[in-house]
Amino acid sequence: MHAEGGDPVAGQLGSYTWGGGGSDSPWLPGSPITLGAGEPVTVVLADDAVVADWSAVRVAPGTTDGTGAVPLASAAGDPIRFPAPDAGRWSVQVQVRFPGGPDSAAYYWLLDVR
Repeated sequence: MHAEGGDPVAGQLGSYTWGGGGSDSPWLPGSPITLGAGEPVTVVLADDAVVADWSAVRVAPGTTDGTGAVPLASAAGDPIRFPAPDAGRWSVQVQVRFPGGPDSAAYYWLLDVR
């Protein structure tokens, strides 16, 4: 994840399925990143992975199960791009589904939005 002109911050990989395997995890705290409220945020996946669709939600920091998640944005395909939420500290999950099957992954960041 990165804001325009900012350095990218790798997200924490949570639950995923890939090629018949996978891993399940609770909601993760996320990799810390500081952004401005409403600033455009972009998520780029490694190896130019193709995205079928994605969604981004936020919760209060410390949440372990996604309770009270507030949608930020969703779309089909690339790019994964959405405005940063309102000022505050937020744990953000970006859920990505890949084409051609059930493969998916959840990535997490801890946003300090000013």
